[in-house]
Amino acid sequence: MVLNSKGNIHQQIYFYLLMLLAATLPLSIFATSVIQFLLVINWGVEGRYAEKWKRITRSRAFQVYVIFYVVHILGMLWSSDLQYGLRDLRIKLPLLVIPFVVVSSEDLSIRQIRSILAAFIAGNMIGSLGSLLALLKWIPAEMDNYRNASLFISHIRFSLMVVLSIMFSVYLFFKREAGEKKYLRILYLLALLWLPVFLVILRSLSGIVIIVLIVLFLSMLLVRTVPDRAGRFMLTVLIITIPLFLIIYVGSAINRFYSFEQIDPNDLDSLTIEGNPYIHSPENRETENGNFVWINVCPPELEREWEKVSEYDYMGEASNGGFIRFTLIRYLTSKGLRKDAAGVRQLDSTDIGAIESGIANHIYLNRFRLYPRIYEVIWEFDRYRLGFSPNDKSLVQRYYYLRAGISIASENLLYGVGTGDVRQAFDKFYEENDSPLRLERRRGAHNQYLTLVVAFGIPGLLICLLALALPVFMNDRWRSFMTLVFILTMVLSMLDEDTLKNTPGADIFGLFYALFVFGPGWPWRTKKSERSDTG
Repeated sequence: MVLNSKGNIHQQIYFYLLMLLAATLPLSIFATSVIQFLLVINWGVEGRYAEKWKRITRSRAFQVYVIFYVVHILGMLWSSDLQYGLRDLRIKLPLLVIPFVVVSSEDLSIRQIRSILAAFIAGNMIGSLGSLLALLKWIPAEMDNYRNASLFISHIRFSLMVVLSIMFSVYLFFKREAGEKKYLRILYLLALLWLPVFLVILRSLSGIVIIVLIVLFLSMLLVRTVPDRAGRFMLTVLIITIPLFLIIYVGSAINRFYSFEQIDPNDLDSLTIEGNPYIHSPENRETENGNFVWINVCPPELEREWEKVSEYDYMGEASNGGFIRFTLIRYLTSKGLRKDAAGVRQLDSTDIGAIESGIANHIYLNRFRLYPRIYEVIWEFDRYRLGFSPNDKSLVQRYYYLRAGISIASENLLYGVGTGDVRQAFDKFYEENDSPLRLERRRGAHNQYLTLVVAFGIPGLLICLLALALPVFMNDRWRSFMTLVFILTMVLSMLDEDTLKNTPGADIFGLFYALFVFGPGWPWRTKKSERSDTG
């Protein structure tokens, strides 16, 4: 590396900071914040402001993109909660800062961006392996289920990064660059083999759905370009088979959940083997793995035997805050055991530890299958159908979030409540409608598009979407593979999350939007009439 000028030194620092930023995205929110601060410092110390300003003024696409952040600033004008509004602007600052630095700096080469993407993939590999070691209890970490199966950041944000890493690896592995190091090829191959498996371990339904939809969409684009009929037929079959398989799989899981034998109260035993009376409540339709929870229950025997095998009080709480006695009853039911002394004696140390951790079904111990997550979703809706509280049921809670968001948006369609009053508007709605959600469970819409309507109304939503979409076409990046998979991932994630309302989401969007929309193109398919197309 030859560093023969001040500008060259700062350009190298800029490049390596971007690599570090990409690598730490899945590993540390604090590190990404520090690195962005260093990016700005390096940008300022470098000087050459006239050149940088010229690049900014030449980029019409960037000027359109900035409108997205400007709308959020203007939204402060009709906000009463300035503190919340300023916090939101601070969280979204990477959406402005990273693209600004990238657009105003000297252009990055394809090779440099490939290095940045390789660093991102490597960071995801490290994050996934660290999370796996924690799940296996090989390193000390509080990790009992998929909700905290991401060791470093939110499992939802991590799943998005894993999806992007998989798609980036596909391109980088098959579109090899001349002179590319062998270890990079190995990295991409390992990522393609391991990260889809980890996505299942992470049990992120949104991540899995997103990657399936992206693969289907890309396959639909490719099918017309396949020259021979046999190839088109095989690709068409694949496109049809994947969603069909998923529908069948989910349908089978639902059928399995509701498959249980009808019970005749007259056929139930009245006494345990020890001669103690059972309690039966056959009218209660709660089940675990097709077994009714509230039959064959003998609390005195359960308490006596539990106290022999655990230091956790039978009448006390598990480590996750749930009640031990109810968790024990459900766990025994899930294994098809009676809720008595004989049932408890059939539990091993793994079962005891699971119950102490608040795990109420033995299938949740299998961390390397997707079925337990699907089962949990069905169970949540079934519990809600039976009249139980919606609290601590992620998908059921989202129904309340969406309902709140739609109601608030419908009353503020013209200009919204403002950047700073979004949280206030939701709090007011929950309070006025006597929401069954606990205070800590009362959140925003969990839908980025709906949140934008709440904040800025329909006109504001349209302006924001155009500000993000138009630069893709202005810079002719709609045919770029990297841009396409990134935009699809973000668009789909925003249906299920307020993706840009948190620091990791803003970091992901800011970095890759800057690299792919304002950087060079990434061609991935060429039609006969477009042999010279460069993406």
